[in-house]
Amino acid sequence: MLGLFENSVDPFPTDDATRPPVSTVRRFLLTEFRPLRPVVAASVTLTLLCAAIEVWLIWYAGSLVDTLAAGNPQTLWAEHGTELVTVVVLVLLVRPVINLVGEALDDISFRANARPLARWRAHRHVSRQSVGWFRDDLAGRIATWVRDGGDAASTAAYAVVHTLVFVLAYIAGSVWLMSAIDVRLLLPLGGWIVAYALLMRWAVPRYRRASERLQEAESALTGLLVDAYANVDTLALLGGPHARTAHDRQVFARARRAHLDVQRVEVTVNASMMALGSALLCGLVGYGIVLWRAGAAPVGLVAAALALSFRITAMAEWLLDAVSSLFGSAGVLRRALRTVAAPLTVADKPEATDLRVRGGAISFVDVDHHYGRGAGGLDRLSLDVAAGERVGIVGRSGAGKSTLVGLLLRFHDAESGTITIDGTDITDVTQESLRGQIAMVGQEATLLHRSVRENIAGPGAVDDPRVQEALRRASADGFVAALRDAGGRTGLDAQVGERGVRLSGGQRQRIALARAFYRDAPILVLDEATSALDSEAEAAIHETLGEVMSGRTVIAIAHRLSTIAHLDRIVVLDAGRIVEQGTHAALLAQGSLYADLWSRQSGDFLPV
Repeated sequence: MLGLFENSVDPFPTDDATRPPVSTVRRFLLTEFRPLRPVVAASVTLTLLCAAIEVWLIWYAGSLVDTLAAGNPQTLWAEHGTELVTVVVLVLLVRPVINLVGEALDDISFRANARPLARWRAHRHVSRQSVGWFRDDLAGRIATWVRDGGDAASTAAYAVVHTLVFVLAYIAGSVWLMSAIDVRLLLPLGGWIVAYALLMRWAVPRYRRASERLQEAESALTGLLVDAYANVDTLALLGGPHARTAHDRQVFARARRAHLDVQRVEVTVNASMMALGSALLCGLVGYGIVLWRAGAAPVGLVAAALALSFRITAMAEWLLDAVSSLFGSAGVLRRALRTVAAPLTVADKPEATDLRVRGGAISFVDVDHHYGRGAGGLDRLSLDVAAGERVGIVGRSGAGKSTLVGLLLRFHDAESGTITIDGTDITDVTQESLRGQIAMVGQEATLLHRSVRENIAGPGAVDDPRVQEALRRASADGFVAALRDAGGRTGLDAQVGERGVRLSGGQRQRIALARAFYRDAPILVLDEATSALDSEAEAAIHETLGEVMSGRTVIAIAHRLSTIAHLDRIVVLDAGRIVEQGTHAALLAQGSLYADLWSRQSGDFLPV
């Protein structure tokens, strides 16, 4: 039966993929959970019905006490039998069914779908952010906000749909019940409500602020752990665990302090709620006894007042927890939305079309990009690469080589100037189609923690003979056939570990080369593509590289100048500008910067 409630909404919609999440909490909840509105309406209706039944049962219990006190045992069944059977059916059948359906709507239809729905929307948006955006933050911190933002959204909405509606309806019903019996009973209840409201006014903002600080601290802690575990080899070289103990301890201590601040508020609130509950109990029951002694109220009133005082006290503590959870979750969601709803730093235009490459001519015109710092990057660079031309890019570290490639791939958008492919501005086409026409092999061959096949052909890839051919051309088929992971998977199905940690640097580079061969794109970008290979492996694939370059536009960045000496043209960058360009022989003959770099790599380290 419960399976009927599981698929009331699709938690992974594919429509509106380009619509960013809204950045305010209230609008986010109303907008992102719109598919769940029928579930919410049904849940609220049943919640109100449950609260009404609860209040009615307390009233009926008091009435039953009066009936038993004044009635005759011999005539009780004859006079009240039908009424008692009806109440039994209500309690044993109707009430549990209503509760079952309400709980299924709340916990299965709503909560189990709201959390993945919010996470999915956040993940889809964040996944479309530029590479530069991710480099400005920690991957672990971003992942934390995507995960916790979805949790906070579902918790905040659940607190409203389930808890607040029920408790407020229950308290409202209790006020009505008390006033219907004797309006004077509202005096202790009214005083309690005022004191309770003051406590909430004091507690909620403090809890919200403390909760936000806790989430910030927990996010920083997650970022530290992910960074430390993903780069354990680097940290080991920097001094091992003892060298970073002080820094790590500070991050852990901030998380502890933030958690203590939350607990201090909770302890204060819980103690205050106990005091208020005791005051309500004494007020309602004591005042009921006074009315009973004066003959103004039946004994059933005292019983009802006693039951209500216990129930309202429990409800009020539940309500305060729900309100604190609501505002705490709203604070977490508000902070998460700063990240997961941030505008795309590199976005496709609404009218963007797919890139159609005819020849692969690339043109940089007055391109300026300094990463917002006013220095570094490219400085008014203009460069034309003809269709099918093979161009090498060289220069000292920081000359702007990687920036040039990053702008071509739209990892960033240039601060000024234009970049075109076959005359089409790359900002006028979709990023997916742009990168689909460019195959790239970087100097850091980072792999996904997936199978070899998926690292070449993409996530979810199935058997494809082109994968094996790409491995052969990259001289990687030999070692791949011998792979076996911890799960017993072999060859193309073997998983390579996080960032390809189970493979050597040269093996990772060959997988990256195989990926480029598999894509067979008209434009090829090589960023130190053979830097991680030994001499034998490099020699083995140079012929293949020459084959894959044939008929394609190639931009090759190199620090090892011998790897690009055979290209059609070499462009020398310095401080973001082109200072020389020409063939290898022509640049050596000029005796300038390129000749200086060449002589140093050839072993001549004496000053010129």
